[in-house]
Amino acid sequence: MRSSIGDSASDPLFVKAVSGSGTSASTQGTSTNPMIERAIGSDALVTGQNPSSANSGAALQVVPARAGRRSVTITNITGTQVLYVGNAGVTAANGFPLAAVAGASVSLPFTGPVFALSAGAAQTIGFAETF
Repeated sequence: MRSSIGDSASDPLFVKAVSGSGTSASTQGTSTNPMIERAIGSDALVTGQNPSSANSGAALQVVPARAGRRSVTITNITGTQVLYVGNAGVTAANGFPLAAVAGASVSLPFTGPVFALSAGAAQTIGFAETF
């Protein structure tokens, strides 16, 4: 049984606390009794909609990459077609399906750009991101 966890970056159980912006966060305690402080909440919230939205031709970038993002929520506002959420190459075959229901949402702890498309008619896509 281990008597301590992660004393250094070379240890496979090493844990480094970082803030939502990716900078080092404060830590307390010892290697045998570690305590990590994590900020809850966010300093900023950005919301919006893409009224021209996705269609079966090509994926639409819903939000660009943001280095300090904590999470982004994507919402199917129109809700008459399934939305497929993913990266720039998202398709109906590889995307995360968002139900054809107004208000169907998914939250992603992701800093990269998020894309979406629908297999049929254009849909309005909403987003809310915290950073």
